[in-house]
Amino acid sequence: MGSRAVVVLPVRWSDVDLFGHVNNAAFLRFLDDARFAAFPGMGVDDAGEISESVLVVVKHEIDYLAPVRFTSEPLAVEVWVSRVGTSSVDFGYEIGAVAADGPGGDGPMGAGVGTDGTDAEARPGAGGPAATPFLRALSRMVQIDRSTGRPRPFDDAQREVFAAHTDEPPPLRGW
Repeated sequence: MGSRAVVVLPVRWSDVDLFGHVNNAAFLRFLDDARFAAFPGMGVDDAGEISESVLVVVKHEIDYLAPVRFTSEPLAVEVWVSRVGTSSVDFGYEIGAVAADGPGGDGPMGAGVGTDGTDAEARPGAGGPAATPFLRALSRMVQIDRSTGRPRPFDDAQREVFAAHTDEPPPLRGW
């Protein structure tokens, strides 16, 4: 297994729909929050400074494997790089219950992470999901040149940052 980050996020009451489970759209927020919480640990600039390029999401593929009902227990979102292209990068995800040994436990996932969604921390291999995930997903982001609005190839330094956190893509069911 490569370098994966685990971000622990709360389930908010507003994430739950009239059917009593976490709505599919709420999972997109979990993916987005986890990815951006993981970026600093991956070496991706988190300063919010305006640069010559920006990463934008162009595609999501999600397999919803089991419903999640409202719970006071947080969810563990595992995030990693699954592919680096010329100007695009794919991120893999698994969302599950926090492993039985929990964040900071002695289990295979190692040391823990924060549980506050706004201050979530990400550490590779920390307090990861339990064995059965609720969701697996893949997101593609493309680096866009701000001045042209066109894809901009990654330079060698950017590729190295992503390559250090690469693992196999999640096993999605496909169409």
